[in-house]
Amino acid sequence: MAGALLIIVAHWSPYVIMGDGAYLTIHDYLDSSVLKAKVLADSGKVFAPSSSIIAQYDIPRGALRSEFQLPTLLSMALSPLTVHIVLTLFIQLMAFFGMYMLLVRRIIGSGSPVVCVGVALCYALLPFWTPAVLGVAGLPLVLYAFLGLRQGERHWHLWVILLLFPFFSSLITVGFFFLCLVAGLFVYDVLVRRYFSFAFLCGMALMSVVYLAVEYRLVLNALDPVFASHRQEASPNFVSLAAGMDRAWDNFLHGQYHVHSLQSEVILPTLVLALLLTVWKRNFRDTQLGLLIGTVVLCAAISLFYGLWSSVILEPIRTSVPLLMKFNFSRFHWLHPLLWFLVFAFVLILIQRQIPNRRLGLGIICLAIALQAHWTGYKNHPIILAQKKHGISYAAFFATPLFSDIKQDIARPVEEYRVVSLGLHPAIAAYNGFYTADWYLTYYPLEKKHAMRKVIAKELEKKASLKRYFDDWGNRLYLFSADLGRDFLGRHGSDAIPMPEYDLDQLRALGVEFIFSRVELRDAPPLMGVYRHPDSNWDVHVYDLVD
Repeated sequence: MAGALLIIVAHWSPYVIMGDGAYLTIHDYLDSSVLKAKVLADSGKVFAPSSSIIAQYDIPRGALRSEFQLPTLLSMALSPLTVHIVLTLFIQLMAFFGMYMLLVRRIIGSGSPVVCVGVALCYALLPFWTPAVLGVAGLPLVLYAFLGLRQGERHWHLWVILLLFPFFSSLITVGFFFLCLVAGLFVYDVLVRRYFSFAFLCGMALMSVVYLAVEYRLVLNALDPVFASHRQEASPNFVSLAAGMDRAWDNFLHGQYHVHSLQSEVILPTLVLALLLTVWKRNFRDTQLGLLIGTVVLCAAISLFYGLWSSVILEPIRTSVPLLMKFNFSRFHWLHPLLWFLVFAFVLILIQRQIPNRRLGLGIICLAIALQAHWTGYKNHPIILAQKKHGISYAAFFATPLFSDIKQDIARPVEEYRVVSLGLHPAIAAYNGFYTADWYLTYYPLEKKHAMRKVIAKELEKKASLKRYFDDWGNRLYLFSADLGRDFLGRHGSDAIPMPEYDLDQLRALGVEFIFSRVELRDAPPLMGVYRHPDSNWDVHVYDLVD
């Protein structure tokens, strides 16, 4: 146990050692989630009514996340990087203790400490998506609580776990789907085992009610909208059946990029080994074997549904039921890490039982755990993955000194004007305190999307894929251009491009006075200056729309 905790701390320590020189995920994190919490915290309106306006984005308070979720509360007291560092350690520790308690108390028992500690360690080293907090990492602990109620336990801490979990996770990404899983278990008990657990039912009701309370802004806006959401115009891109099946197979092997389960390299091969040993020994009555097969089948069914959700097979059904167009029911894959690591535990126990030589069996188990820990904890360490993917440090991404120079040269209070970014994620300007007319949000007023579309309409017409991306999805309310497309990191160079055909009068009507461009623009509005800094990943050209 102590050794596992030391490994977790060692795995987490690079964040502390590297500080703002660390490489963090940009996609769906630095470009969005970090800013949602920061903008809300900086606004001073965390607890304000949903109709109040967040001035930096000029959107209603109800468009941003609940004040009862941990990242929001931490952001009120800590810097975004400190929040990340604190959350990362918290997530890993809760993942370890939750999985350990689940295996020892509910699944395997205390007779196999190496398996329990080893699987819990591997689970804790997964590259969890930080904005989800305990949405994945905390599932073993919540399942531990539910199974305890199912088995007749009435300890107060089980109820506390169910009460607190909604404050550390999201109803729409994981809460609803986990409740479906335990509801399925409840129905199985009633119909097959002829067993009705009132406490189990009360546990589901308690978690559901607390989730609705935590997400009260979302619930109230659904019942009595403060604003019409841009998601009303969202239209999924249905793919062919073959593409859907490819997506399902990839999900079964690797998981999804927000919810890494990393089962392909070690867990699946050990699964094959365990099944071969079972056939060789002809030991088909082992309880662990039934649980193993059932869990793998459930994982396969979830992956199949994930692949088919956006395929033409379900298009007639989804387009005829509005709810199926508005809510992503394919997110059952958020349960994959929990399920696949239960598979890993079942597999190791089967191997241990099937190999008569105790030392050999223990050696194989330790080898499998070591390989999986290396795969999850080192090969897929978030810092290493981010460095390979984009190589931009936290400090270089947000480039605070550079934007401080821009702010100083403009020499006006930031609330007096707005800016937009071209070829850059708008999160960078917002992080540095600028009031922006562009952003990456999953929920915002539809009128804002329409207003920005008037600005970029001619550019969208030049590129069909960009038009579909904005019109059919629209979470990225960006100043798109046909020349740069969706390149916001300068992957394809920074050569000068002609000034995009924007409706500048419409842009000025939005209060925008400056364009922050990653590239030089020919035949553009007056150039206020080109800003460079040795610690910045960007050169920023600032164009003045009102000079």
